[in-house]
Amino acid sequence: MIMMPDPPAEKFIFETFIETDDILVVSKHGGSTQSGLLWNGVNRWVEVTVGVMGTKGEMHSFNPSITVKEDGDILSLEEKFQGGTGINLTPPPTSIIREEALHACKNRIEILANALGLEGFSRIDAFVHVDTGEVLVIEVNTVPGMTPSTVLIHQALAEDPPMYPRQFFRTVTDLALLRSKQN
Repeated sequence: MIMMPDPPAEKFIFETFIETDDILVVSKHGGSTQSGLLWNGVNRWVEVTVGVMGTKGEMHSFNPSITVKEDGDILSLEEKFQGGTGINLTPPPTSIIREEALHACKNRIEILANALGLEGFSRIDAFVHVDTGEVLVIEVNTVPGMTPSTVLIHQALAEDPPMYPRQFFRTVTDLALLRSKQN
């Protein structure tokens, strides 16, 4: 049952239900003494978080991050917000998302960010098809949390060349100053 607002909304958006494939960190799985990632890849969709940065109309997508679980169905609060507890793969391994699909995902994220008029820095959560790079947006965070476990710094460091934290925060400040001068 879906609870509806009272009075009912005038417009609705319905999206296809996306079932993602779990990506788990395992150790000694199936009698093996090796640890690694367990991903069955049946549904071909994974959930990602992608940072974007830039000026309005010229946003740049960082490499996406995939958050993996150690166990259970959902991430714990500690895994989401406490530094050093969650496991993020940045960029996603090519054994999960093909290089061409990763490139298509980043391109689509940039198109989305520019269409939404984003500027400065933001974080976009989405489902990505691992073969095509098709993106289905979950949410856009225009004021993303900068907790110790944020993936934005990981993503900036995965750039070529790497964007170190000092440069990341300097760029964020410069973009904010540029915007304030334009207004």
